[in-house]
Amino acid sequence: MKYLEKLKGQSDDPPSRPELKVIILSFLGALFAGAILGFLAFSLEYAIIMGSFGASIFLVMAVPDSPFAQPRHVVFGHFVASLIGLICLYLLGDLWWSMAVALAITTLAMIVLKVAHPPAASNPVAIFLVTPGWDFLWMPTFLGALVIVLTALLYHNLIPNRIYPKYW
Repeated sequence: MKYLEKLKGQSDDPPSRPELKVIILSFLGALFAGAILGFLAFSLEYAIIMGSFGASIFLVMAVPDSPFAQPRHVVFGHFVASLIGLICLYLLGDLWWSMAVALAITTLAMIVLKVAHPPAASNPVAIFLVTPGWDFLWMPTFLGALVIVLTALLYHNLIPNRIYPKYW
């Protein structure tokens, strides 16, 4: 197959829209998780929110059966990504290529450690933009990811016929 032909795609049909009930439950779950993170951030007067958490909330609330939405992926994916971002920032410096190295190592580490969580892959980018201290690893990264998972556990398991997580 020639390169340009590959760019056309495989002509598969796009997935169908989920049932209205699933859409509403996803909406309410995202609202609940966002409200809890927001409330805690304002109450604690400390940022436990970062941009990648929006995508994490989408995964745990809209597609909770996805491997990327399982607790170990959410918590440890974020932790590993932030740790690598911080290490690269402080060892290699605040340079464009060190951010690229951090992204590549993060991708490799999440795959090898079986904690792939696509939203967390953006953490090194955020770290290079904000240049936080080492405390960023615990708050917002670890605490925020933990709050997302705990919220998903509470929310999904209150709904009949839903079980979250699929595995730890």
